[in-house]
Amino acid sequence: MVVRKTYEHGEYLTICDRTGLRRLRRECDYEWNGNLVWREVWESRHPQDFIHGILDDQSVPDARPDLSSDTGETTVKTTAAIFAEAIDLTSVVGIADEDSIGIVLDDGTEFWTFSDGTPVGDTVSFPPGSYLPKAATALNTVYLPSVNSRIYVSAGEVTGDDL
Repeated sequence: MVVRKTYEHGEYLTICDRTGLRRLRRECDYEWNGNLVWREVWESRHPQDFIHGILDDQSVPDARPDLSSDTGETTVKTTAAIFAEAIDLTSVVGIADEDSIGIVLDDGTEFWTFSDGTPVGDTVSFPPGSYLPKAATALNTVYLPSVNSRIYVSAGEVTGDDL
C-alpha cells in the first residue's frame, strides 16, 4: 500500500507503535494496552488475560507449633537429702553455668532450678538460697532442657521479648 504524502482535509499521518512505520490515521486502531497500531498488525487481547484467580484462604486458624518432647535427661547418681544445695548426677554433659534443670523428687513433683557455675565432676550446685524442698533418691529423673537450647521461665518472669 502506498502512503499518500499530500494533504487531505481531516486526515493526518501517524506512526504505528508496533512497526514504527508511517501510516494514515484512518488505517490505525488502538489496542487494549493503549498502543496505536496499523490494522494489519493489530492483535486482540488474549482470552487468558481475562481469567482471574479466586481467593483460596488456606490459613490455619489458631495455629500453634507442636511441643517436642526431646528434652535431655539424666538421673540422680546418689541420694540427695532435703535442703541439699547440690546434687550428683550420672551425666553432666551439656550442663553449663545458669542452665535450668528439673529434678523429680521422691513425692513425684518436679523441682526446677538453675546450675550455679559449671558442674565440678558429677556435682551440680544450686544458686545461693536455692535448695531441694524434698529428698531425691538415686535414679530419679533429671530433665535438662538447655540441651535443646530452650529457655524456661516462670510466669512472673515473662516479658514481651520472651514471646
